[in-house]
Order: sequence, then C-alpha cells, then structure tokens
Amino acid sequence: MRFLIEYKDFKTKEENNFSLQLLDIFLNEHLIGEFHGSTFECILIRFINNPTAKKKYKLRVLYENIAEIELPGNFNNNKNLNIVDFLTGLHRVEEAIMLVKTIKLKSELDFSEDKLLLEFQQSIKNAPRTLKELKTYFKKQKQTVQNNWAKLADLSMKRSLSNPKPLTKPLITISISAPMEEPEPDYTFIYTEVFSNLLRKSQVMLPGYSHIFIHLADTLVEAKQEFTPNPYGKDAFSIIDTKKYMESDNETKSNMMFDSIVSALRSITEFDYLEEHKIESVIGKIKEKGTDIELTYFSKQNEKYLAEVIYTVPKSHLTNAPFKLRVTDLNSNLAKTTKIDEINLFWCPYSFGSISIKKDLVVIKGRKSQRAEISRRADKLPDKYIFNIKDIFI
Repeated sequence: MRFLIEYKDFKTKEENNFSLQLLDIFLNEHLIGEFHGSTFECILIRFINNPTAKKKYKLRVLYENIAEIELPGNFNNNKNLNIVDFLTGLHRVEEAIMLVKTIKLKSELDFSEDKLLLEFQQSIKNAPRTLKELKTYFKKQKQTVQNNWAKLADLSMKRSLSNPKPLTKPLITISISAPMEEPEPDYTFIYTEVFSNLLRKSQVMLPGYSHIFIHLADTLVEAKQEFTPNPYGKDAFSIIDTKKYMESDNETKSNMMFDSIVSALRSITEFDYLEEHKIESVIGKIKEKGTDIELTYFSKQNEKYLAEVIYTVPKSHLTNAPFKLRVTDLNSNLAKTTKIDEINLFWCPYSFGSISIKKDLVVIKGRKSQRAEISRRADKLPDKYIFNIKDIFI
C-alpha cells in the first residue's frame, strides 16, 4: 500500500511539516511494496493542525482509488526535524488505517486491513526513536525515496501478474526513453518508430490500455523512477550501460538498444499476459532486417490493385522521412513505386488522413482539421496527393 502524508495548519496556513515528510518516506519504505486489496492503491492521510471549530474531516474516495482521510493534529514544529512530531504522526497512522473500511463506496470493499495493520506494527520496530536517529534517517532519504518508487513499480507489475485482465484494446504506440543524449543515429527514436509500427500492424492487443512506455537506465531502480500510474499505458523497464553505449560504434549501439527494448517487452509480455507469439514475431523480424526495414503507413486494396504508403525511419526525429507509394497489380503481381514526399514523422498524420483507389487513381488526402491545415501550410505540403496508376506503371 502506498501512503501519502499531507499537512495543513489552519492557523499559520502552512502546508509542510518537515518531520511528517519523513514519515511519508518511512511508511512507504516498509509498506509500499505489498498488495493490500484492489479497492485502494493509496491511503492519503492529511493532518489538520489548529482546525476551526466547524471543521468537517474528509473521509472519502479520491480519484477512484485513493482513500482520503483527514485527522486532527497536534504538531509543534513545522520547519525543523522534530522526533515528537514524527512519532505523533506515526502513531496516528493505525487510526487512519482502521477508518478505511468506513469510507462509503459504490462497490464492495477489497481491503486487507488485518494484513496492513500487522505489517504497520512490524514497521514501527524500525522507526527512529530519537532526534539523532531521525537525523540519520534524513540523510539517507534520497536513496530511500528512489527505492520506494521502484517498489511501487514492482507492485504494479505484481498486481498485473496476479490479476490477469482481458486483452481489449489495440496497441497504438510504444515509447522508449533513455538518459542518453543521442546524436545521429538516434536509436531511441528509430526503435520507437519501428517497434510501434510493426506491433501495431501485427494487431497486438493490450489489457485496457493502448500504449507501452519503456524506460531504460543503468539500473532497474533508476529506470523505475520514471514509473507513472497511467490508465492509458503501462510501463516496462530494462537496463542499458549508458557509458558503454556512448563510447560504442553505431552497430554496437543498435544492438545494445535492441536487446534492452526486447528485455522490457518480454517482461511486460510476461506480467500482463500479452500475445507472446505476435510480439516475438516482430522481434524476430527486426532482428533479421534491422532498422532500415521498410514500413507500411497504411494501404488500400480493390479487386485490381493494392496501394501502400511505405517509408523507412530516418536517423533522427529532426530529419524528414521519405514516403513512397507502391502499387501492386494483383493480376500480374507487378509492383511499382513512386515518390510521395519527405515529411516529418511527427507531422505526417496531418498529410495522411485517408487513402482510396478511384478507377485508375490513387488519392491520398490529408486530415481536414484546422491544425492539420496549418501544419501542412507551414511545411508547404499539399492537402492531397493524386497518382495516376497508368503513369506509375509506365
């Protein structure tokens, strides 16, 4: 269970208490990595100092999965480390835990109160007891906070592993982030585009979200600092030796980046029960053909022709991608290509809204939104492209 400790003094208007900030870190150090039911992912305890006589204390659900609990406080020193304030707050936590079950819900409560109380009581044995011990704990808070966030990421994966969900949404993109500043070729960008396209074309389905966010760093703890609970996507993590990476030649860089991405993809495939055969097929295709693989943006087919907009990913997001039209005669299986334009991959959806085959013409139309029109005008791109199929086959 994740804990969030907040503070508000109605007399001084202060909203920070130095000692309670350490209490937040301490509770999460000992409790954030364990699962205590599916109803709440966090207990928010807000201590109210010097409350007004008419103050009504909140006891409710916040953002669907946070138990928000307000308690009256009696704290004396907001700005300095204070063992009395720390221990006062610590011993009020049990009261807050026991109030969780009294929160009004629209559905049945799934909350392991006994387990959480037991683990909380066990954690108290490790709590600072003196100001000296509290100061010692303060000195290591940075590393503790990092470890706490990594534990939260681990808990998210543990929850997925123990509670499989149906695959209901098609993958739209994967996003790859790494701490290196890459010159050309930018393999973070290149592999983001290549994997996104091929996984999307393979119709990979995901359990309730549409995006996979892959975070790379020298250690898993560092990578997991980028973890963010997000209903639209899921995080995956892997390691990459950044020093070795920056000192390597392009081929080695590409292989290192590929291996790290594959490790993260296989991890999320395992804990979220994704379609392994589809993902492994894409991994195999990229391993075989490399980053210069030809990709299909979209296509259209009738009884005579198959029209495909194809491209390769450039070496940098600053470079435009060369887009081509390939038309295949389905009777003779003869295929011909012709240049469309060079367009930045970030803006190309504004130029490629739809593709159609009308008699002997292939028509590619841009989106009709005002933003799309402004983007095309800025890049001096047409609203549509029209190709005569007979001219292509000359």
